[in-house]
Amino acid sequence: MLETLYIRNLVLVPQLQLEFGPGLLAVTGETGAGKSLVLGALRLLAGGRASASLIRRGAENCEVTGVFRLSQEHPSLARWLDTRLEELSLPPREEGRLLLRRVITPSGSRAFLNGSPVTAALLKEFGEALIDIHGPNESHSLLAPARQLHLLDLFCGDDALLGEVRKEWKELCGIRREQQALQGEGLSPEEQELLAHQLKEIEDAALSPGEEEELLARHRLVANSARLQALAGLLSQGLSQGEGSLVDQLAPWIRQAEELAQLDPRKGEEFLQRLDTLSNELNDLGEEVGDYGASLDFDQEALQEMNERIERIQKLKRRYGPTLQDVLDRGKRLQERLRRAASRNDLLAALAQRREEAEKRHRESCGRLARVRTDGAGRLSLAITRKLQDLGFQKALFQACLTPADPGPEGADSLEFLFAPNQGEPMAPLRQAASSGEVARVMLAIKTVLSQVDDLPVLLFDEIDANIGGRTAATVAQELHALGREHQVFSITHLPMIAAAADRQYLVEKRTEEERTTTHVRLLSPQERVEEITRMLGAEPEDAAAAAHARELLHFPGTPA
Repeated sequence: MLETLYIRNLVLVPQLQLEFGPGLLAVTGETGAGKSLVLGALRLLAGGRASASLIRRGAENCEVTGVFRLSQEHPSLARWLDTRLEELSLPPREEGRLLLRRVITPSGSRAFLNGSPVTAALLKEFGEALIDIHGPNESHSLLAPARQLHLLDLFCGDDALLGEVRKEWKELCGIRREQQALQGEGLSPEEQELLAHQLKEIEDAALSPGEEEELLARHRLVANSARLQALAGLLSQGLSQGEGSLVDQLAPWIRQAEELAQLDPRKGEEFLQRLDTLSNELNDLGEEVGDYGASLDFDQEALQEMNERIERIQKLKRRYGPTLQDVLDRGKRLQERLRRAASRNDLLAALAQRREEAEKRHRESCGRLARVRTDGAGRLSLAITRKLQDLGFQKALFQACLTPADPGPEGADSLEFLFAPNQGEPMAPLRQAASSGEVARVMLAIKTVLSQVDDLPVLLFDEIDANIGGRTAATVAQELHALGREHQVFSITHLPMIAAAADRQYLVEKRTEEERTTTHVRLLSPQERVEEITRMLGAEPEDAAAAAHARELLHFPGTPA
């Protein structure tokens, strides 16, 4: 319910804070006093249009804040609120309370949920989940077919079956997405031929990782083999194999070392041994260099083959590279894509089978749900028709008309509330058939019948007393009071019987102070209620008979003392 309503600088209200309780709350006052003040404030909290003209003259901005607390009568709504707040990373409810705030400035408006700024659309989403306004020119939630179908499902009470339908629809949508994704991967014959040609070109090359580096090293060797042979020959001759080689040049010095060793064996032998070792090393090195030169095979044909291989690798790198590893990776991707394309028909066939089975399950569940809804629609139509007759529509007809619709998450049904206020008139959708005053009473009938299942906690009725009186007015008062047991109900009214049926009564009045008019709202005491209802009866305050009648109204059956 709405616990607290705070208003600042809204039209003629400088500042106002109201505390509300549960049940039926009547808002009364003289014509023109501003009884629609509460309606306007709640409309703003429900995401209604904000205008700079609402700002009190001389003020920079205006503000409306509502504190809502959900009782145990609305557990599903409480769960939805908590889940939605968490999804949006907004502060959670504290002690079950949710704070909605709207600030209007000359340049626009700002919205807040639990103190955090949100968009006007989000405020509207939460506000419409908490408040249902029934009055002239209001966009009633119950006039929307989707809301009507939701209420019928609540009336039927088969949540498990509806949950099954939603689960099966979700599964079906998942299969459809898989089909679309797989169909998007399909290849035309031309694409398939091109990819197969590219893969063949890569596979025919028989590439291997690291091949390019090894091939370039071998190519460098073969391409320079003639020069390498020449260099090896010269080096071998110079070391030991040719006349005047280093070994030959070393021989005289070895003889000198031999003579030195004869004269000084201690050091001479060491020098001689080292020279012998050097001579042997030069001989060995010369032979090895000669063997190396002889091993070099200057093969022009091998060089040509290597040139062709290098060119082939470069060509593939230009097409699929830039590196050899990129070419190899491209080959793997082409192979996988062609494999998937080859098996695509099999996968599509399997998905088509799954889709057919899922559609059959969903269709069967929709059929069971339709039968439950058809039975519930009949019972709901009868109950609301009887309630309308109690509310003064003696010849009115009401029908919850269920028709087939395209399958979806809510089943395969469409619902429209049809209404004919007078005998002989054709039934038409409620949003077209009823005047504003009639709609309010029809809404009261629907809300009363659905009071046990409707999860909107706050209801506001404006002009529900239009063109009624006598027994009908008394019945409307009783129904409003009964509805207040399940919801918090605001009624802006001129009828004393409705005001008397309220659990609490608020008086709206205008005052003029220092040549400035302001609107005030206050909760009436029991004695003040007698005085206000006496006024509503059209009597003067000192009229004892009217006051006695007012006291009698305040104690009529079903109304609290």
